[in-house]
Order: sequence, then structure tokens, then C-alpha cells
Amino acid sequence: QRPGFASIAESMSGFAAVNGEADGQPLLPAIALTDELTGIVGAFATMVALYSGVGQVVDISLLESMFHIMGPVASLFALTGELQPRLGSGLPYTVPRGTYLCADGLWVGISTSSDSVAQRVMSLLGVGDDQRFKSFDGRAAHRDELETLMREWCAQRTRAEVVQLFEAAEAAVGPVMNMADIATDPHFIFREAVTLVGETPMQNLIARLSKTPGELRHEGRPQDADGEEIRKNGWSTT
Repeated sequence: QRPGFASIAESMSGFAAVNGEADGQPLLPAIALTDELTGIVGAFATMVALYSGVGQVVDISLLESMFHIMGPVASLFALTGELQPRLGSGLPYTVPRGTYLCADGLWVGISTSSDSVAQRVMSLLGVGDDQRFKSFDGRAAHRDELETLMREWCAQRTRAEVVQLFEAAEAAVGPVMNMADIATDPHFIFREAVTLVGETPMQNLIARLSKTPGELRHEGRPQDADGEEIRKNGWSTT
């Protein structure tokens, strides 16, 4: 038994073990990822329980919420005994994939997790006819070479040029954005992704329902805010 801290769940769930550079230490996320995730899991599970119409305990844990998003890592080990290595921003089966520095000092995120997209990226890199890079296995086998090509290609172009060329090729790219970038980004502004709740600007609702859109009504309520109503109605708090 351990206290319920996000950092503990991120350490024990397998997340930290695969997060970080290949020659570096396991890394925790830079936000309380497990806390945020488990809140969403709790809301979803509560709605499922309400829909069932059956009174029951909703059993949720920080650790299992985090473990659930580890994707194929658990199946990989169970079926093959293989442990996914730390690869920075890379994935074992997708090359190139990561963040790359551009000529103007700005960064982009690039993925080639679809084979058709990967082939278009190979063409951008000038190696579209190289048979070594025609398959996922082939690209993974030449990870270092392809990652070097991708880094050098981006380093010779501004971020705007990289994004423009990738979008023209229908390949997957996105600028690496911080909160200052997001605050002035047309997409985030149009979607009202940040809203004012009381006096606090914060992220808006995740899902937008067309008929019952909902709203954030408070920043957070005091402890036991609903306690009196629960006790008055005779509902058990245990």
C-alpha cells in the first residue's frame, strides 16, 4: 500500500521505464499526467454506472488508469518477453518519429506511423527509391541513418518551410508549441480551448455536445461542499 501520488503511478505503471533517452534515466512526465487521466476515467466510469441504473461501487485506481494507456507494451512483453526500450521521442516500429530543430531555432514534431505517409516523407528526404526504406522493418533497421537524414533536412529549413513542405506532401507534421504559442493560435482561439472560469483562465470542456454543450461553472469547490445534501438524504458516505 502506497499513498496515491501521480508520480508513484507513473513510476510503477511502466510509463517511466519507456520514457527518456536511450542512454538516459527513466523520466516522469512534466505534468501530473496520472491525476488528469484518472479524473477523466472517473467521470467516464461514473456515467457508465449511472446508465446501468444499478447502485454499485466505482473502483478506479491511479495505477491502473496509467497502466491502461501503455498501449501494446504489456502485450509485447506477454507474447514475446521483449521490453520496449527508451528511444526519446521515437517508437520501435516508426522511423523517423520525433521532434526536430529547424534552421530558425524552432521545433517540429514529425511522425511516419502510416506506411503511405512514410513513403511520402522518404521522397521529401530524397531517398524514396531506396529499397531499405520501403517497409516499417526496413526503416526501423536503419533508424540512426534515417534520424540523421531527418535532423539534417529540418536543420536546413525554417519551421514554416518544413510545415509547408510536409503539408503539401500530405505528411504528418506539427509545430512544437508552448503556452504562449497556444494563447495566440487561431485554431485554439476559434475552438475556445481556453475559457475564463471565475477569475481563472483554464482549459475548456474536452467534448462539445451539440444539444447540451455544458459549461465549467466553478474553479473548484470547498471540501464537503455537497456533504450536507448527502447526509440530509441519508446517502451513505462509505
